[in-house]
Amino acid sequence: MINFSMLRSLFSRREPARGLTPNLFILGAGKSGTTTLSVALMRHPDIHLNAVKEPSFFCSYFQVVKNPIDYFNLFDSPARYRVDASHVYLSNPETPPVIRALFPKARFIVILRDPKNRAYSLFRHMRRFTCEDGLPYEDIPDFVTALEKEDERFLSESFLENCRQYFWNYMYCRSSKYDEQIERYLSLFNRSQFHFLSLAELSRDPLSAIKDIAKFLDIRYAPFRSIKSWKFNADEAADPRPAAAEKILNAALDGVTQRTDRLVGRKLDWSL
Repeated sequence: MINFSMLRSLFSRREPARGLTPNLFILGAGKSGTTTLSVALMRHPDIHLNAVKEPSFFCSYFQVVKNPIDYFNLFDSPARYRVDASHVYLSNPETPPVIRALFPKARFIVILRDPKNRAYSLFRHMRRFTCEDGLPYEDIPDFVTALEKEDERFLSESFLENCRQYFWNYMYCRSSKYDEQIERYLSLFNRSQFHFLSLAELSRDPLSAIKDIAKFLDIRYAPFRSIKSWKFNADEAADPRPAAAEKILNAALDGVTQRTDRLVGRKLDWSL
């Protein structure tokens, strides 16, 4: 396990070498469009997206890249912005203070979507993808039962230690509470370091959304004009969310979008 206290001490003593550290983080709950956004941003010559899209290094219990040398070598680029697009950084409570200690001047692009739609899409993702043994990440076959088991799983140390994928990806309601997640970051960073958008906004008018991002990053918009097609995951349309799940979702996520809008400073489009 990485000693995050040691890393804080190391980076507080000297400025990290330019070109070997991330300075732009794409934050978004799983199934909110981070992949689509990352693919678009990598088309710009001023943006470096490393070969491992989600290294998840700053999550002690779910690291895709574990070795610190390997992690920082991912950002060996002269590009102005070097991106870490690990979606776990939004839901994992331990991540924001570590990023703040190491990269206090970093910028963040946060992409969100309707919390109930996202929760169901995440469940479908966890059922669709499998571990090396061929079994799905999520062993509960129906969404309602998975929602009903969330409290028990959340309180179980055994489940945390033995779950087959990232722990918060099983917390379908809790990982959809964007207001709590954003609060953690805004308590540590200046609001001007963040750009917020929704999957619906990116899907409805991709080039306009990307133009706003280019303005936020102070980079040229022109390179993005070459993007001819956009791929968005709309699997929910083929398999509507079970009606029995609505009561649970409504109770757990009541007011999340309104509170998030207040934090963001504008009303996001939550239609997807």
